[in-house]
Amino acid sequence: MWARVIAETSGATLAGLVDQDEARARRARDDFAPGAPVRHDLASALADTNMDADAVVIATPPATHHRLVRRALAHGLHVLCEKPLSEDLDEVVDLIARARAARRHLLVGMNFRYLPSSQRIRRYVLGGHLGAPSHAHFTYHRQRDGNRNDLNDYVMSMAHPMLLEQSIHHFDLLRYCYDAEVESLVCDTWRPSWSTYAGDCCVSVLFRFEDGMRANYLGTWTAAWNRMDFRWRSDFERGALIQREQFDDLVRVDFDRGLGLRGPNFKGEDEAEVPVAEPLEPCAPFVDDTRGLFAELLGAVRGESDPVTTGGDHLESLLLVQACIESLGSGGWVELRELRDRISLAPA
Repeated sequence: MWARVIAETSGATLAGLVDQDEARARRARDDFAPGAPVRHDLASALADTNMDADAVVIATPPATHHRLVRRALAHGLHVLCEKPLSEDLDEVVDLIARARAARRHLLVGMNFRYLPSSQRIRRYVLGGHLGAPSHAHFTYHRQRDGNRNDLNDYVMSMAHPMLLEQSIHHFDLLRYCYDAEVESLVCDTWRPSWSTYAGDCCVSVLFRFEDGMRANYLGTWTAAWNRMDFRWRSDFERGALIQREQFDDLVRVDFDRGLGLRGPNFKGEDEAEVPVAEPLEPCAPFVDDTRGLFAELLGAVRGESDPVTTGGDHLESLLLVQACIESLGSGGWVELRELRDRISLAPA
């Protein structure tokens, strides 16, 4: 996917590919960048003058990120790394500090921010078109069988696979789209008996945001129905936004306060306000949103714009994951301010 996005982007050149499975890298090269060199490891690629580059995209398992990002930054490259930047917060802080010291951009692969639905929700919040947000309900039910041969297998043995690999995307969307940071949270996780994962793959969280908003989250990779079930509802002073599919189908409800005084107490679909479809640009999932993230990297490398989806911003989303893990241990609410105070990050 990354080879395709880079090769098809005007003004960008795929300088080369690195993969321990060189045959796989050659297939991607032949499809999207014929003639580009292929190497077995990053060290040999960085030493190859034929692979001269300005930036590197690191799309490898999380355990390799710290080593690879360090090496790329030391070589003077800008970096876009898949999430999570690391499963170890100390390593994340170290990489952010190294990027600052090297004066290089470090972005993280939170590409769902660039879905048209996410961008539309954010615009509603920033523009105040429905008033202030009050509360939200985010549900993600998926039966993701880890034994499929077209899925990454490293998550099978992770302690918190849902939190680190999937929920972090959703937590990041809540922060980004609502343009607000979390004040505190309480979390529970568990593992259904039929799960294919060793660790907990069900996550339930209640968020309190600094602006007073609340969000209730439930996500799972071990559902008892193979139909993908995604629903994200945001209630504002003057209406609601409801996303009914993972990548699109966003509707707006304009709240008629007086309607609550008329008709049945419990209104059905035909008796309540009529949802209005929000027009969204067509989107090829995982491709067009990745194009948006890659455009952010290009703008930063060229000095045309300041990046938003940075390592420092990603740290805030990772702190929510860490707070969830600490909440599991304590059984109670975790204050994000106290957690941030424990993270040592040198000023820019």
